[in-house]
Amino acid sequence: AQTGFEGFLKAHPRHRLAGNAQYWLGEVYYVREDYKSAAGAFLKGYQTYSRSPKAPDSLLKLAMSLDRLGARDDACASFSAIAQRFPNAQNHVRNRAQSEMRRLRCAG
Repeated sequence: AQTGFEGFLKAHPRHRLAGNAQYWLGEVYYVREDYKSAAGAFLKGYQTYSRSPKAPDSLLKLAMSLDRLGARDDACASFSAIAQRFPNAQNHVRNRAQSEMRRLRCAG
C-alpha cells in the first residue's frame, strides 16, 4: 500500500484524491507504529491538502502520532486546533479529538 500511495502522490500531486492518498499513507505508517513517519505524512496532508475532506482526519491523526511520540503538549495543541480550524468536521473526528484531550488532560 505504501508504494502505491507514494507512487500516486508522485505522479498526481494535484489530483482531487491526493489528500486522501496522503492521509492513507500516514495510516500505513501509523499501523506499523512508525509514529515519526506517520506524523510527517499527516502533517504534510494537513498542510498541503488543507482543503481536502481528509484534512481534519489528518490533523487528528497528527495529534495522535505526536502523543505516541511523547509530545503531549504538541498533541494537545493539535487536538485543540481541530475545533478551531475545522468547526464543521465530521462528528467522529470532533468526538475523538475531545476524547483524546480528556485522556491526556489537555488544558482548555
